Parts: sequence; C-alpha cells; structure tokens
Amino acid sequence: MFGKAPGATITDMDGAMRNAIRKVFPQTIHRFCSWHIKKHLLEHVADMRDADSNFYKDYNHWFFRRKIEDSETEWKTMVYKYGIDESHWLGKMWDLREHWIPAYWRDTFTAGMTSSQRSESINSFFDGYVNQNTSLVEFLSQYDKALVERRKAESEEDFKSKNTIAKLNTTSPLEQKAGEFYTKKMFTIFQDEMMGNFALWKDKLGKNGNVVEYSVGIRTDDKKKYVRVLFDISNDATATCECAKFEREGILCRHVTHVMDRKQVPTIPKRYLLKRWSIDARYRAGGTTSVTQGDTSGVNGLKRWCLMSTWQQPIEKVGNDEILFKKMTDFCTELAIEVEKKEKEIVSPQSDLVTVGSQVQSNIGPSQIPQSNIGPSQIHLSNIDSSQILRFTIHDPEVVRTKGRPKRATRHVSGIEATQAKKQQRQCKNCGEYGHYRTSCQKRAKVAANEKKNDDKGEEVEGDQNVESIAM
Repeated sequence: MFGKAPGATITDMDGAMRNAIRKVFPQTIHRFCSWHIKKHLLEHVADMRDADSNFYKDYNHWFFRRKIEDSETEWKTMVYKYGIDESHWLGKMWDLREHWIPAYWRDTFTAGMTSSQRSESINSFFDGYVNQNTSLVEFLSQYDKALVERRKAESEEDFKSKNTIAKLNTTSPLEQKAGEFYTKKMFTIFQDEMMGNFALWKDKLGKNGNVVEYSVGIRTDDKKKYVRVLFDISNDATATCECAKFEREGILCRHVTHVMDRKQVPTIPKRYLLKRWSIDARYRAGGTTSVTQGDTSGVNGLKRWCLMSTWQQPIEKVGNDEILFKKMTDFCTELAIEVEKKEKEIVSPQSDLVTVGSQVQSNIGPSQIPQSNIGPSQIHLSNIDSSQILRFTIHDPEVVRTKGRPKRATRHVSGIEATQAKKQQRQCKNCGEYGHYRTSCQKRAKVAANEKKNDDKGEEVEGDQNVESIAM
C-alpha cells in the first residue's frame, strides 16, 4: 500500500486487535462490527427488555442520534430509566462509544460497510472450493480455481457495465449522468435514492448569501424527523446534508438529489462522482511510469495493473478512427505472436517445479534458506546443479489450537436463545416432552409393550381356565 494507512477499519470487539490498530495505525478510525454489536446486545439486555417492553424503542431513539450532543443527552436518560451502571455491558460499551455509535462516525467514509463482512468476503470466496478437511496440496490448486472464477465474474461485470445502456426511470438529467458514469451496481443504488426523493418535501428555512438552508423529509412524517440541507448554487451547486450519506458511502442521498432536482441542476457536479464507483475505474491507475521505474524484481501484480491501465486509455481514445483502430489491431497481433514465441522458448525441463506435499525445486542458493527452520532430512542437493538447486519437502501445517471459545464451553444462555431453541425442538403430543414426535415416543412404546404383555398373560389365564373346565 506504499506506506499508506487505511482511513477506517472495521473489526470485531477483540481488545488485542484494538490495541494493535491504535499502535500501528494511530490515524486510522477503528469501528466495531455492527453484526457483533447486535449479537452481544441480544445476550446482555434481556433483563431490561423483559422489565420494560419499550426498551428497544428507547434504545433506537438513543442509538441513531445524528449529533454527539444529542447522543450523550439521550444516554443520560437511558442510564436513569434503566439503572445502567459501569458494571453492566452497556455501561462498559459506553466507554468505547467512539468505536460503534453512529454519531461518532457520521462523517467517516466506509463505502457503506458497517460489518466486518466475513461471510461475504473470504468465506464466500472459497465457498464450494475448500473445507476444513482440505489438505495444503488441494488448497493451492483450489485457490487458483477460485481466483480464476472471481476474475471471470469481475470481467463479466465490467463487460456488462461498459457495453449496456442504463435503464432510466425518470427524465432527470441527474439520473442520466449517473447512468453514464456509475457501474451497474452503483447505478442501482443511486436509482433507489433518486426514486426515493419523489416522496420528500422541502421547506426553506433561511438564506445566508448564496447558501440556502432547507428542511427535507417525507411529507407524512413529523417535521422533527426532517434533515437540514445546505445548498450553495454559486459554487457549482455545492450541497451538504445532515444525514451525511455522501461522506460515509460516497454517493448522493435522496435529500440532496431532491433539492438539486427541484433547483434544476443540469448535471451531477464532479466532486460528487467518485472515480472508485465509475465504469472505467478498474484500469485507471495514475502515475504508472513512476511506479514501474527502478523496480527490477520482475513483472509483479502491480506492473500488470499499470500495463492494463496504460492500454485502456488509448483504447478508449480510438473512437471511430478506422486508421488508428487498424494500427492498434496490427500492433497487438504482432505483440501477441512475439509473446507466444517467447513463452515457448522459456518452457524447458530445467524450469522451476512447484509441487506441494512432495519434493520442490527452487533456483535459490543454500545460503538463502534459514537452516534452523528446515531439518537435515528435508533438504537434499540435486544432481543437476548442487550450487543452485535445492530439493526439500513441504508438509501440511500442524493443527494448532485456535483462538476463541472452546466448542464444549458452557455459557449463560439468554432468554431469547432459550425461547428460539425451544421453538425449534419437536414436541411429543403423548408425553409433552421436547426432542421427538409421538410416533417415536419411548414412553408410548413402553406403555404399548406393557399392554401387550398384560394381554398375553390374560390370554394364558383364560386358556388355563378353559382347559380345566373341559377336564371336569
């Protein structure tokens, strides 16, 4: 990342990770995952919820305050009403409020993310390719397959965005500009905001020079829920909304588009069109020359990215010029033939062999490998070139104990979890217990067995009496 720290990061509530981020990235804003917050909330506030049915209403009223001052005021009300002290989970979390309360994150860009998205990222990336029983050998091959499929999916999305025309729902010039600039996914998000602005209403609150202040909200809502929008028509239609959606997600909110649409702004100002959401953002990397100069380490991923960026720009500028198009086509064809010849020349029996789980050849000297990390039985000099090539064995890594709660550990189960678990269990209509149906009830089977046993005894007694009567 060229020594550049992230502007914001989202993790779980691990204390060691929080301390590490504070030490390594002191300027990075650290936020807790919203999914983890909600999960712990259900576990620790069951007593308050059971005591007062309006708890969640009061909680949301406090949690979603837009201003820090309002959040602190509402918190004092919560503490007084529900008796929250420093020993309670909410009291402890209040000390870490800058990591998870939205009021402290109103102006921080997170691209719309509020959770660590573990299930949407690495887990979904390997879904269907690896599992907990996959060996290291299989993992490498499956990793390559997953990577190929991900790149293929990205290329298909790029093709759709570049070669399809966005379907407009209105005649607004703002939507037209968004359809030309955004990718298909981002344009869908913008359309939702654009369509939502038709249900809004604006009231003019005042004017200070060229800056006009509006109160914008849903027509049927209480005006206390309206948000303020500052609109400066003299400075290329600059607008600032109290909801701060653009500052957090990088896309205009419905309140701003409502004001712009009513003020007949001809197009979306450039400052509100982030390149990261544009159709051609993938191959536009500025400063390719400075990045590749002085680097003699071979063709790495960054150089490939810069190469694609360099080729993308002239391809876009060719336009309808047949002469330039033919020149570029001929040049690309010649270059492709040369690359193919070079590739055939490189392939030879002496090329590097990468195999996991067996012997591996590497064109590195013995002095470049730390001898303390590799046992003497794992390194053998090759007969081809003992000074350059080594053979060693790579085994699957040892299974170590992972961090976190043990699988068999016991903990206090909240009321919600107990109720949900009880609902999911089967209930027997015969004995009333959970975990089985009437047909598989053990008590019913025992009763039936006893009845059958009694019937058999009754038949034997009756048979004996008949025998005695016949004998008499």
